[in-house]
Amino acid sequence: MRILLTIAWNDLRLTLRDRGVLANMLIVSVVLTLIVGFANSMIGGGSGDISLLVDVIDEDDTTLSADYLAALREANADLVLCPMDNDNDDICDLNGDTLDEDLAVERLTAETSLALIEIPLGFASALDSGDDVIITFRANPDVGSPQYIVQAVQAVTQKFAGARVAARVGTDIIDEVEEIRFKDDADRAGYADAVYDRAGEIWAEEPITVNVVMTAGEETSSDDGWNGFGQSVPGMGSMYVMFSIFPALAVLIQERRIWTLQRLVTSPISKAQILGGKVLARMAIGMIQYGIIFAVGAIIGISYGSDIPAIVVVMLAFVAAVTALTLAVSTFLKTEGQAGSVATFLSMTLAPLGGAWWPLMIVPDWMKVAGHISPVAWAMDAYAELMFYGGSMSTVLVPVAVLLGMAAVFFAFGAARFRYE
Repeated sequence: MRILLTIAWNDLRLTLRDRGVLANMLIVSVVLTLIVGFANSMIGGGSGDISLLVDVIDEDDTTLSADYLAALREANADLVLCPMDNDNDDICDLNGDTLDEDLAVERLTAETSLALIEIPLGFASALDSGDDVIITFRANPDVGSPQYIVQAVQAVTQKFAGARVAARVGTDIIDEVEEIRFKDDADRAGYADAVYDRAGEIWAEEPITVNVVMTAGEETSSDDGWNGFGQSVPGMGSMYVMFSIFPALAVLIQERRIWTLQRLVTSPISKAQILGGKVLARMAIGMIQYGIIFAVGAIIGISYGSDIPAIVVVMLAFVAAVTALTLAVSTFLKTEGQAGSVATFLSMTLAPLGGAWWPLMIVPDWMKVAGHISPVAWAMDAYAELMFYGGSMSTVLVPVAVLLGMAAVFFAFGAARFRYE
């Protein structure tokens, strides 16, 4: 292990002595991340035309159910409740149809709308009498962003129901106090409304914010969600990890050409230690690059979710996959010129294909499938889950497993074919 670490440290030290490498890692990558982040924020988050299409079937159609829907709108101004909020431009994309349950389910399946909220008949009377009432929320399991919508709906429901409970409890207490009596039913109702309004005001001190939005093939963001810096930080970070690791293609060929590898082989060091040290060095460079970009993201206020160790695991899995791919590809190349061209080609192909430049959720379905040929796509899926869907290690096991599987296959293939002479 000590020999392996010595080889890795020596390679890492020599790489970081190159001013061009340092400029790319510390300056170019950061500047490009900021530029892309600002551009995406201007396009998506700053336009003011963001909309979350949510279908609503209000069977109760009472003032109380209307108040509930109004509370949803107050939770986030980007919610478009259909058909109530439809306009002359048909923002709900109803095409003149009357929304019923069958059409709503069809729209969910087609991802025209992101969710369906069903308010049952008797909603208002149940609340007034203190009975239980169930609001049904439906979403397409193939679309990730409704996880945010359901959180908003649950929070508003809690706020709404809590305020109603406060009003009911307040009036019940007054009824039980002999020294205090309501003049009449109107006085009692007025008191209940005052308690309800005050409870709602207190609850409103912590408004709900939806970070990720997507409507019928479009992905946008309110604030810094998965479209501004939330997209550029992990995306550009992953791309520059490849820019940092793929140059090892040329380094390996150069070391073979100048007999550095051959001299190492003749020393009392195993081939596994030699190859392991060089692989470890490139993985370290990749993690340093990730650390720089993600540190910039932290400075500008990006949230990395509640499971930071899971973020690190995704980084390690992606770096391992890219390093292993580098080793495997190097076995097919003969010259440093070939290596440089292939390194550039791989970086500039795998990055956009995998969603480093733009979210894969905005591309056609066939491109989403093709994009997952790239390890970048699996990493971006994991980052999105952790940073914006409230995920944890358990929710990113699949992308991490795929990345580690790629790493294992590429390492095995590359190690079997690698030649030191």
